Amino acid sequence: MRIGTNHGSLSDRIMSYYGDSPRGMVESAFEFARICRKMDYHNFLFSMKASNPVVMVQAYRLLVAEMNVVGWDYPLHLGVTEAGEGEDGRMKSAIGIGALLQDGLGDTIRVSLTEEPEYEIDPCTRLAKLGMEASRLQRGVEPFEEKHRHYFDFQRRTGELPSQKEGEEVDYRGVLHRDGSVLMSVTLQQLKNPELLYKSLATKLIVGMPFKDLATVDTILLRELPPVEDKSARLAIKRLIDVSIGVLTPLSEQLTKPLPNAMVLVTLDEFSSGAHKLLPAGTRLAITLRGDEPYEELAILKNSDAIMLLLDLPRTDKKVSRVHASRRLFEYLQENQLNFPVIHHLQYPSGTERDDLVISAGSEAGALLVDGLGDGIFLEAPDHDFEFLRTTAFGMLQGCRMRNTKTEYVSCPSCGRTLFDLQEISAEIREKTSHLPGVSIAIMGCIVNGPGEMADADFGYVGGAPGKIDLYVGKTVVKRAIAMEQATDALIQLIKDHGRWVDPPKEEE
Repeated sequence: MRIGTNHGSLSDRIMSYYGDSPRGMVESAFEFARICRKMDYHNFLFSMKASNPVVMVQAYRLLVAEMNVVGWDYPLHLGVTEAGEGEDGRMKSAIGIGALLQDGLGDTIRVSLTEEPEYEIDPCTRLAKLGMEASRLQRGVEPFEEKHRHYFDFQRRTGELPSQKEGEEVDYRGVLHRDGSVLMSVTLQQLKNPELLYKSLATKLIVGMPFKDLATVDTILLRELPPVEDKSARLAIKRLIDVSIGVLTPLSEQLTKPLPNAMVLVTLDEFSSGAHKLLPAGTRLAITLRGDEPYEELAILKNSDAIMLLLDLPRTDKKVSRVHASRRLFEYLQENQLNFPVIHHLQYPSGTERDDLVISAGSEAGALLVDGLGDGIFLEAPDHDFEFLRTTAFGMLQGCRMRNTKTEYVSCPSCGRTLFDLQEISAEIREKTSHLPGVSIAIMGCIVNGPGEMADADFGYVGGAPGKIDLYVGKTVVKRAIAMEQATDALIQLIKDHGRWVDPPKEEE
């Protein structure tokens, strides 16, 4: 038997004591477990259902902590409920399920997608493989004591964002974003077509000139700089720097082909050796490191005013756990009051499949971001197109409840109770509402689980009867029995009535 509590369907009694919280979910589950135990029935497992990965992770951790206190050891069924579809659904599931599997929690899993049921099997298999491989290889890190990480509530460690220094020609304050940053690697080939590059970075183009927009990449890495005489490529870079998009380049490149106002990426060894002192005074530095270095080596960071740290544990290292090495580094930084922004840098080899990248990135970096550890994400994969990597990175930040750049959707997988074609309606609603960052819309097939499982949504579209739709604001139904043909337009009108609507942006001709 599964004892499953739902983030949005807690009883009034539980709500009055604990509110709509992970603690309330655990207490509700324990009530039923105690009844089972009183009857000497032990053939059950626990499930904590939430569409928000952060809430889901906190609830399971709290459940396990409470079981440890009372000496119980019942299995856990993991899942992010109503995760949605496509990359977003897979990313949310990877963040929630993967974060727990990385800590050895979980016995069975389910990836809940608004797609054909058989499509849930593949991401499930990939997640299970990831968890079992970590256990088989006994991935870990040198033992250390954690004093600062919050397991049961979300408290973000916010790195100190760049400030402007006297005499600097450009504004470095925009190279990182307060809600979470996205970095991307750019090639010399991309610089040959500046306008296409600007579009791929999601800038807003006005008369061919780039300007920052809501989901614009914050900083780019140029592993190779264009020759000093390549005026066109260098002008393209300058225009990015002029609108506060950061440009990073390795130390060797900056020493041989200096680029004005570039930030320089140095390894911890290069910084320790003093090689960066060959650069002009005042050059902004970013330091790349693994996270599992001896504390004696990390001590050099105390003498640094780096603009950011890039946390990059090579994927070839099969014995060290990225999650636990990263936690060790964050513990060191917090213990020594070092407030550098930290970017999770994940490099994938050629041949990495698209779904493997989403599942792996969500599990490894997402497991840290749901604990508030990290200030951004940097994905590199030579086989994958730029747009996919950018949207995946922004999707991860949104899934970890950091930076909202698009509409959030909560939608259930269809079942026998579903009263309309979920995939078709979901696609129709997304097409008309995807430009509303900060707005959350639930698309639910029926009223049995719908209202409870859309606890986080601002607006709800729920099947009330065959051919009829009920519309919700939060958990309150405000319109009933709307004909399905008019329901999407009625939903849009409801969003407008509550002042949350903006017209879609017009494409520049």
